[in-house]
Amino acid sequence: MIGNIIWIIVAGLWLALGHIATGLALCITIIGIPLGIASFKMVPISLLPLGAEIVPTDQPMPGGAPVRM
Repeated sequence: MIGNIIWIIVAGLWLALGHIATGLALCITIIGIPLGIASFKMVPISLLPLGAEIVPTDQPMPGGAPVRM
């Protein structure tokens, strides 16, 4: 928890704002919409990266639990 707080203060907020600005810029064109959506999905990870688990969507989690993104 302490690491995430330090991360938000040092770099997380600026990275999240950068992903939001980039996502909005990419969503202006039809071709950029999928990339803009992917940029928006990076915002929570850039804010609180410590303790987050990133798993591929084509492999189920152990125990058969559904994958949430």
